[in-house]
Amino acid sequence: MSTVALAAVAGAAFTFAAPAAHADQLERVKDRGRLIVGIRNDYVPFGYIDDAGANVGFEVDIAKAVAKEMLGSEDAIEYVPVVASNRIEFLNAGRIDVIFATLGVTEERGKVIDFTDYYYMMAGMVLLAPKDAEYSSWEDIRGKKICGSQGNLYNRMLTEKFEADLVLFTGTAEIYNAFETGRCDAIAYDGPNLNMKVTEPGWKDKYKIALDTIDYVPIAGGVRKNEPEFLAAVNKGIEKAEAADLLVEGEEKYSLGKSEYVAKRAEEAREKLGQ
Repeated sequence: MSTVALAAVAGAAFTFAAPAAHADQLERVKDRGRLIVGIRNDYVPFGYIDDAGANVGFEVDIAKAVAKEMLGSEDAIEYVPVVASNRIEFLNAGRIDVIFATLGVTEERGKVIDFTDYYYMMAGMVLLAPKDAEYSSWEDIRGKKICGSQGNLYNRMLTEKFEADLVLFTGTAEIYNAFETGRCDAIAYDGPNLNMKVTEPGWKDKYKIALDTIDYVPIAGGVRKNEPEFLAAVNKGIEKAEAADLLVEGEEKYSLGKSEYVAKRAEEAREKLGQ
């Protein structure tokens, strides 16, 4: 979660002002015959490239479910790689139809885009550090060089509240390389990603999750404003995917662990659909 401070994100999004009206966006997508999705391709387990060169991940599966509901086939989809710092710009510039890229729901972002009704996951930031490092609270990162992601919604908190010296990058590979080469003392990044990273060979013996989740925020899809029919179609696709336990199974498939939130969403979706 998937990510410069909130003011910078909102400011960048205004640079690419959303078109005045897109009530016929759904019709255009159907005429085109494919859904263009902004997706992460470097962020295990939400969106990444597998050994066969295919886009896979928790949010890729959601995107496929939406494409199938909207267009009749999960293959009626085009992936556009995005990072946290450009995903809203790409959306409001018309380069993509929808964002499925660890997009945290915030009031500031809600001023420039619309979120899907279905917040399909809750996620938060953790701190990864060397095993011999001592951090008892987030206050202990004060003055430390902390590697992170451009556009992350926690960056303002890290700098203003905890006074960390952030070293920001666009992609996860850059973050990991900078940390391993000593350019920062620790990594502040999304929990699901770092919890998986610290289990990998070469990492599990040297590093640890030093501080647990600082806060939880809902993760959702994002579309341009003034696209009510298109937004409703995206919501329907997510709702049906939840009701079919795609997200519950996805947590297990991608080693995300079981969450009460996702299970509850699935039950509510089934009730709403009368299943």
